[in-house]
Amino acid sequence: MIKKPEGYDQAQAYTGDSMQLPAGCYVCVVKQVSQTETKNGRPQLAILYDIAEGENKGFYQAQFEAAKKSGSDAKWKGVHKQVMDGSSVPFLKGLITSIEKSNNYQFPWNLEGNEKSLVGKKFGAVMGRREFLTSEGEKRFVTEIFQVRSLDGLKDAKVPEDKLLSAEELNQYSQRSLPSQPASDPALAADGFMSIPDGIDEELPFM
Repeated sequence: MIKKPEGYDQAQAYTGDSMQLPAGCYVCVVKQVSQTETKNGRPQLAILYDIAEGENKGFYQAQFEAAKKSGSDAKWKGVHKQVMDGSSVPFLKGLITSIEKSNNYQFPWNLEGNEKSLVGKKFGAVMGRREFLTSEGEKRFVTEIFQVRSLDGLKDAKVPEDKLLSAEELNQYSQRSLPSQPASDPALAADGFMSIPDGIDEELPFM
């Protein structure tokens, strides 16, 4: 007979979905790369990454494994996307330059399959928390990349404050019916580790 432990009813269920990465500056490693398109047909680079060093090393792998063991729909949540044309070219260059500086490496442009050369490369990530609403109207936070930097560039980086939902966003939600799909959350975008997700396509600042 298994006896219910003291405090069981009050405890939070620790599953892959409940694990939360704190805001901070992290050394990350590229796990998988793919060229995809935005919903508008623009070319973009989709990078699946994990934390490479420190007390949160392997965070997304652990989160993924915990979700699988809990029986929930396991999704790889360390996902970052970068549009690769037009006004986004400077941001793409910032990403590639940060990776090059961090790995004493030069990206091999115009070669077939060259995106795979990014796998295993490290980069610096300044990560912050953004508040969002679930499909049930619950407030939650997702930790996402705010800036990509070289590893040396992390020394001068400042962690952003939490980005909270505005009164206008909350008001818009209250005035519409509940959506049939979950709120747009980039951290929930990846459909499994070996599948590149269709999450939001907004452009992020790079340094």
